[in-house]
Amino acid sequence: MDNKNKIKNTYTKDMLINEISSECDKSKRLVKEIYDATEDKVFDILSSANENEDVSIRLFEGIVIDATYIPEHEKINNLTGESIIAKSKIKPKAKITRSYCEKVSSGIK
Repeated sequence: MDNKNKIKNTYTKDMLINEISSECDKSKRLVKEIYDATEDKVFDILSSANENEDVSIRLFEGIVIDATYIPEHEKINNLTGESIIAKSKIKPKAKITRSYCEKVSSGIK
């Protein structure tokens, strides 16, 4: 089967909460609270990157999210050729380690 016709399963937040709740024999409410608190804390930590310090979170063994602060800078508009000032921002980026990829691929039958 080529990739164009391949089915893609997408797991939503609710689906993950239901599966974790069942596997751990904990209430869905408790799992949702922990999930939401984790998401909020990850957001807060990534948002804390600044001109003096970038941030990295090892979310799971093999999955890392970095947040890099990009200061305000002058940039050339590609369409008009004008010089503009780009606002400072935080650029998040997820990285998956090779060992994690190999671990995932080892389950192929």
